[in-house]
Amino acid sequence: MPMSERGLAARRALRGDPLTGGAGGAAAADAGGFAPFEPPRRARGGAAGWQRWQMGSLDPRETEPPEMMPLVPAEPAPPPIDFEALDAMREGARKEGYAQGYTQGQTQGYGDGHREGYARGLETARNEAAQLQALAANFRGALNGVDEQVSRALVSLALDVARQLVRTAVAEDPSVLLPAVRELLTSEPALCGAPSLLLHPDDVALVETHLRGELDAAGWTVRADPTVARGGCIASAASGERDATLPTRWTRVVKALGRDDAWEPPHA
Repeated sequence: MPMSERGLAARRALRGDPLTGGAGGAAAADAGGFAPFEPPRRARGGAAGWQRWQMGSLDPRETEPPEMMPLVPAEPAPPPIDFEALDAMREGARKEGYAQGYTQGQTQGYGDGHREGYARGLETARNEAAQLQALAANFRGALNGVDEQVSRALVSLALDVARQLVRTAVAEDPSVLLPAVRELLTSEPALCGAPSLLLHPDDVALVETHLRGELDAAGWTVRADPTVARGGCIASAASGERDATLPTRWTRVVKALGRDDAWEPPHA
C-alpha cells in the first residue's frame, strides 16, 4: 500500500471512521504494520476514571522485546604481587638446585675418583709386585751364586787342609807309604817282565824292612829314584807302569770331587 493510503487509513482509525472500523479495519491495520486502535475505556467510578491515551510506536521493530544479554560475572581483581615471596622462592629453588647438583657431582666425582684411584693403585701394586719378583729372582740367583762360591771356597779350604795333613803325616810317619806299596803289589792285572818298585832314597830302607818278603814272593826289586817324592812310589815293568806318587793319588781324589786342584798349589 502506498504511504498516502496508509497514512489516510491511520487518520481514519484515529477519528473512529466506520470505514476503517471492525474486522476490515483491523485487517488493514495488521496488513499495514500498525497496531489496532482501541477506544478508551471508561474506568469504574465515573468520569474521574478516564486516562490519557498515548500513541504507541509505529515501528514494528520497536515492539519486539530486547534480547536479554547474559550476565557475565565480573572477574575478581588480581592479588597484589609479593616480590619478597618471589625472591624467597627463587632463592629456595637456587639453593635446592645447588644442593642437588653438589650432591650429584660429589657422588659422581667420588665414584670416578674411587675407580680411577683403584685402577692406579692396582697398576702401582702390579708394578711393585713385578719389581719384587725380579728382586726375588735376582736374590735367588745371588744366593745360588753365593752358595756356589761358598761351596767352592769351602772345598778349596778342605783340600788345602787335606794337603797339609798328608804332608805332615808323611813327614812325621813315613810308614804311611806301606799301604800304597801293598796296593801296587796286589793290583790286577799283575805286572810282568821284571817289575821293579821305584822309591825315594829315604823310603827304600823302610819298605825293605816291612815288605821284603812280599816283594821277593812277587819277584819285584826295589830301586831308589830321587825324582819320586817321599810318601809315593812307582811300579815299572815291561808290561806297563803304575803311578802311586802323592800328586797322582791327589789328582784322583780331587777329580772325584769335581775339582782340578793341583797337588802343589799356585801359591806354594
